[in-house]
Amino acid sequence: MKDAQDYALLDFYVQYLRRHLADHHFDKYNNDKFISERADSALDTYITNFLSGRAPHICQELAMRTLLEGLFFSRYDAVHEVIEEDCWTRLSPETWEPTAVHMARHRDVKPVLDRHNVNGDYPDDRQALHDELLGTITEILDGYEL
Repeated sequence: MKDAQDYALLDFYVQYLRRHLADHHFDKYNNDKFISERADSALDTYITNFLSGRAPHICQELAMRTLLEGLFFSRYDAVHEVIEEDCWTRLSPETWEPTAVHMARHRDVKPVLDRHNVNGDYPDDRQALHDELLGTITEILDGYEL
């Protein structure tokens, strides 16, 4: 049975993951079952490592790796990175997030993200992804006359 400290840590993992998924616009941000299972796995990782004698900060790091596995680099992140680094003269900072959300779902951008397998982990060909996204986003912004 879990004690109060375990429940507090479990709640931390749930809230952290929920915020991370929302901030990075992952589709699973409202999937309570996924969030609960992943938080449980993170807590299990922490407890297992703690009971084997590891220091608490190491246990926490390993638990966070479990919590965020495959959730490091979203499609939104890829697009936002291009907008922030290369389109800042065309778009004001307050428009970056909504523009990135829009572009990540755009019919011309989705195939680029699919080709580079942007699904949570950093792609091997990150520079190629960046360059192709920049070209596609530039064409779209030109069409919008921005």
